[in-house]
Amino acid sequence: MLEDITGVKASALVAMRSQFAVVGPVLWLVQILSTALFQMWFFVLVSDFAGDPGATPAYVALGNAVSALTYSAVYGVTMSAGAEKHIGTMATIMGTPTRMFYVFLGKGAYQSIIGMFTVTVSLGFASLFFGVDLSGANLVALAAVLLATCFAMVGFGMVIGSVGVYLRSSMILGSIVLYLGLLLCGVNFPISYLPWWLQPASYVFPLTFGVQAVRDVAAGAGLAEVAPLLAIMLSIGAAFFLMAYALFNYFERLALKRGSLDMF
Repeated sequence: MLEDITGVKASALVAMRSQFAVVGPVLWLVQILSTALFQMWFFVLVSDFAGDPGATPAYVALGNAVSALTYSAVYGVTMSAGAEKHIGTMATIMGTPTRMFYVFLGKGAYQSIIGMFTVTVSLGFASLFFGVDLSGANLVALAAVLLATCFAMVGFGMVIGSVGVYLRSSMILGSIVLYLGLLLCGVNFPISYLPWWLQPASYVFPLTFGVQAVRDVAAGAGLAEVAPLLAIMLSIGAAFFLMAYALFNYFERLALKRGSLDMF
């Protein structure tokens, strides 16, 4: 157990160092901020053009601010296995005494920090440029919601990323899931706008509950009011992490059996 915890810490530290070894801090910051701002701006312009009172620019801006954490919490985690194959270090990871799940859990921990930073900046953009009023928000409740959302989404990303241990890469799958989130999770329009048969699919994504909880907090709800949504996200997140543990072990054995560990 101690080796696993040490492996998680070491993996998180290596993920941070490798991030800034490839892309400098300034360029990385520009990329993070520009992606968050321009995606939000694009969908706000679309909503303003549509003129739908149920999906106002402020509504869309707040939804996109919350969804900004998925770029790190889901996409960043999902790409980890493929990135290790690309640089030829997957076999080396297999040779360590730490289980592969814990190695990628460390990478997910680092990406969760990036996700929290991104969503915080995005909420600032939404408030500063697009009229989102957070003055009445309970900051403790808001922080709890964002942390729970990030936890659940990292678990979701770990499940998807486990496929990359066996396949060439899980990048395409991660991209599909990322944009499905924008469609299904109430980010740009209420879930009630979806066809009735598609609405249940929204509740597979933890982001759905996170977006709703942030909207409630922005409207003045306290920690007690959003506690049920927090409990759902934490439960879903825990289930995803357990599923990811089983899937990493399964795909690791399958990759060794079929010789696809270095396939990219």
